[in-house]
Amino acid sequence: MQISGKFAALAEGWRDAAVLVVGDALLDGWLCGAPVRLSREAPVPVIALDATREVCGGAANTAANFAALGGRTTLVGAVGDDDAGARLRTCVWDAGVADRLVTAVGRRTVTKRRVVADGYVLVRFDDGDTGPLSPVAAETLLRRLEETLGTEPRPDAVVVCDHGSGTLGPRVRELLAARRLDLPLFAVDAHDLAPWASTGPDLVTPNRAEAARVLGRVSDREAPGFDRERDRGQLLRRTGAAVVAVTLDAEGSAVLSLDGETVATAAPPAPVAHAAGAGGAYLAGFVLARLAGAGLADSADVAQRCASMAIRGVGTAVVPEGLGLPERVI
Repeated sequence: MQISGKFAALAEGWRDAAVLVVGDALLDGWLCGAPVRLSREAPVPVIALDATREVCGGAANTAANFAALGGRTTLVGAVGDDDAGARLRTCVWDAGVADRLVTAVGRRTVTKRRVVADGYVLVRFDDGDTGPLSPVAAETLLRRLEETLGTEPRPDAVVVCDHGSGTLGPRVRELLAARRLDLPLFAVDAHDLAPWASTGPDLVTPNRAEAARVLGRVSDREAPGFDRERDRGQLLRRTGAAVVAVTLDAEGSAVLSLDGETVATAAPPAPVAHAAGAGGAYLAGFVLARLAGAGLADSADVAQRCASMAIRGVGTAVVPEGLGLPERVI
């Protein structure tokens, strides 16, 4: 896919940026096919599978998006000592991401498997351990994170992906808070942003439901739609962030900042089966654009373009690698 103009100029500016992603690395599985008849055992369709694949999910998907956009990306997280963990490592390596994953003995790697028929997700199976890491694994992860933060070249950006799967405990937040002044750009994508407010992120990217949680609502249904002017103050204050980018699926995104600037982006319609992982593409585009010196509006535009390009087919979204830019010369 070829790109041009301002996007291409920014992409050249962020090339080779060093990005550290830390968080819940998941394995996503996709079983795709066509319904051929109803089962005799139950009133459910029989799916004739024609494609089965496994890809990076969670923090690993976000890291894959950074790598696809040209960032030198390192992933710190944890996997179990099981076959799923080994397969996830292979996915990470194939994505061009530096593997600093900890192997947690006795832990089952979190997997999410979806069955898709004619482009529609019929069911999702979640498996794996989501409780806190064992003390040994947690200590190893903390040490690995500290080592990676101190390794040259130092990260230009640190991105947290907290999906509530047990990888990130209070000590990780304490370490990042203590090193906060050493982090040029710090972004957080978390199902629950409240524990991360004390770290003072530069950027947070909640979806609609996560923003509703920050605002103290049981769900976004309590306040139909998203009102930038009504909600901006509480979102900024309660997340402790300089910029809050709320991703709104087909409605694009609403970007709010402490300096009063607000930006809205538009998104093309896409089937649900195409949208998984789009948040990782959005986050990667936003962070890299900021590293390239883009302002808020241009960063939001790049982020939305990346998310829109990532959802080109069924599966966990990753932007097209390289986006048509010239090959890196080594």
